[in-house]
Amino acid sequence: MKLKSFITTLGPPLLIAIAVALSTLIPQARARIVLDGSYPAVVCPGAIGGGTERISLPAKNLSTRPVAGKNTALKVQKSLLLTGSTAPTFVSGNPGSEIAFISISGASTADAVCEVGGIDQWFIGGSAGVTSQGVLEIINSGLSDSLVQVFPYSSKVALAPISVKIKANSAKDLPLSTLAPGEESIALHVVTESGRVSSYLLDHRKNGLNELGASFVTPVEAPARTSYISGLYGSATKARSTMRFLVPGNIKATVHLTIYSGGGVITPVGFDSLTIARQRVIDLPLPSISLSTPFGIEVTSDQPIFASTLTTRTAGGRDFAWANALSPLSRFKINLAGASAQFFFMGHSVAIKAQWFDSKGKANTAVITGDSSADWRPPGALSTVIFTPLTKSALFGGALIANSDGGLNYLPLLANQLISRGQLPIADIRTLARH
Repeated sequence: MKLKSFITTLGPPLLIAIAVALSTLIPQARARIVLDGSYPAVVCPGAIGGGTERISLPAKNLSTRPVAGKNTALKVQKSLLLTGSTAPTFVSGNPGSEIAFISISGASTADAVCEVGGIDQWFIGGSAGVTSQGVLEIINSGLSDSLVQVFPYSSKVALAPISVKIKANSAKDLPLSTLAPGEESIALHVVTESGRVSSYLLDHRKNGLNELGASFVTPVEAPARTSYISGLYGSATKARSTMRFLVPGNIKATVHLTIYSGGGVITPVGFDSLTIARQRVIDLPLPSISLSTPFGIEVTSDQPIFASTLTTRTAGGRDFAWANALSPLSRFKINLAGASAQFFFMGHSVAIKAQWFDSKGKANTAVITGDSSADWRPPGALSTVIFTPLTKSALFGGALIANSDGGLNYLPLLANQLISRGQLPIADIRTLARH
């Protein structure tokens, strides 16, 4: 009994000692991890708003398919330009950015960079008032049903959320007038609870038979204390601009605006230490500033905030364009499909290389530099354009597009197809040998 009691007493310490000895003497399995990278697929919107659509691809031989019902077969495209349909278009992953050009009634146009999508998408723009023909298109490009919650905000209060179910490989178009009826100033927060979802907001307005304009509202992932809006139309284009703000938190924000242009850096009157109420959509017109070139805006705040700019043309036909907060530029490629463009870049120090091909296929190169901003206008029609930042500091860019459809066309410069990385284990033969 004494021996058994002695063994029982020593049991746990003895087992620990044996485990330590074994861990020391037996070779260890060493796991090596590497990063495997690939480009995610994107989804382009359908021809919403009753318009016609063209989709420009950054390269040939990309695989596409319509996001419609049971059709999941991919087709390799030999052309750089596709004709869109009412169904959204799924495009396989690649290092470029696709662009959707939508023309509505031959008078209004809207351009959008095709999106990867995400769990959270905020749309700071749009109207659900009496002239609204706008649409929120929610696209489920996955092979199972998706559930999405839409949280609308008005100029008065945050509204009740709306639950939306989207069938596999399909899209649902929700009129803005049903999400926030009668509200002229709105913002939407689209939250994906399940599935692979991309959303687009087309702000389209019409008064009877008269077109008032159309523009996509670019989604933003999260509020920020500092944000940049680049490539806005100067007053020389007979346009006026209005700022839209939303503070999603519970504390009001103090906001400061700085305008960057070729003429220097200024703060517009009334936009220094401006107080913005919480959880309400606030619209404030920018004062008229005589600028013959595009400009950009830096928004700083003591609280996380969303900001966007609506530019409305006041002469030469009605149209408008939304510009939203941008993410920093990285190297990427776009195809402007024969349009001409004027680009505006901003940051603490601007240095970016542009390589482009004109409509005749001739290659060109330029280095764009500036202290805090730079305006660049290559001559003629453009096809492929490649941008490569030459500085470590963050750069932000936007483009004013002029094509055969006319109207105000703003295009954010977004490299949406960034490499999606995942960890993969690698078998190591050294784990079989003693070290």
